[in-house]
Amino acid sequence: MNAPTTTPAPDPLTGVVAEVLDPEIDVTLGDLGVVRSLSRTDGRIVVHLAPTRLSCPARGEIARRVRTALTEAAPGHTVEIVWERGTWQPDAVTAAGHDALRSAGYHVAGSTPRCPYCAGEDVVRAGRFGGAVCKVPYDCRGCGSPFDVIGTAGCCAVLPVPDARQGGS
Repeated sequence: MNAPTTTPAPDPLTGVVAEVLDPEIDVTLGDLGVVRSLSRTDGRIVVHLAPTRLSCPARGEIARRVRTALTEAAPGHTVEIVWERGTWQPDAVTAAGHDALRSAGYHVAGSTPRCPYCAGEDVVRAGRFGGAVCKVPYDCRGCGSPFDVIGTAGCCAVLPVPDARQGGS
């Protein structure tokens, strides 16, 4: 008789990383969908993260926050951050992440833009580029509020950027 196969439980430290807050928007890395995996062997923790965009200026701060959280949760381990290029997609954002982003005035790409403030559909694109390459500015004609749609094509571009310059290990 064959023994049943079981999937190993994820390392509890994955939850520690998932609860780290993004430095730009009040949303956890787990809800933003950037946490890919975590492994732990022989005093070493390797965390794979998918940045929402490769040139994100917050990568260094995200790496610092993840290292701090893991150092507090698992003292004595070394922490390596591996940035996976081009793997983040807007559909990785959880329902809680959508709520947090909406509260911060963002709409996540992937559906028809709606105003995050009044939920209105009468919106107009206000330019080609927002505050970042993956943000596109919109204006709501209903309530008059400006907002950004995040997760556009510029987020997932695959470019050769060394990890060490961007908050890697």
